[in-house]
Amino acid sequence: MDPIIAIVLIVVALAAGVGVGYALFYKKGVEAGVEKRKRDAEAIVGSAEQQAERIVEDAEKDADNKKKSALIEAKDEIHKLRTEADKEIKDRRAELSRQERR
Repeated sequence: MDPIIAIVLIVVALAAGVGVGYALFYKKGVEAGVEKRKRDAEAIVGSAEQQAERIVEDAEKDADNKKKSALIEAKDEIHKLRTEADKEIKDRRAELSRQERR
């Protein structure tokens, strides 16, 4: 075989091998990149879900605290009004007693 033809065949075979290798490794690289982006996106979504759950839990706790505070304030107001009403009733009774005595 002529050495030039052999060199040309070797160069063509190398070029074909490089082309096939490039195609295979390119495909593997793309698949690996897609997989990595998928994992990263899932991690971000998971983190966002955890943060959302924490925000909801905090909001529920805050709402419970505000509800308890409002109930305490309402009970205090009821007690205050009841005390004032009792005092007013006592004063009226005393006034009626004074009027009856006259």
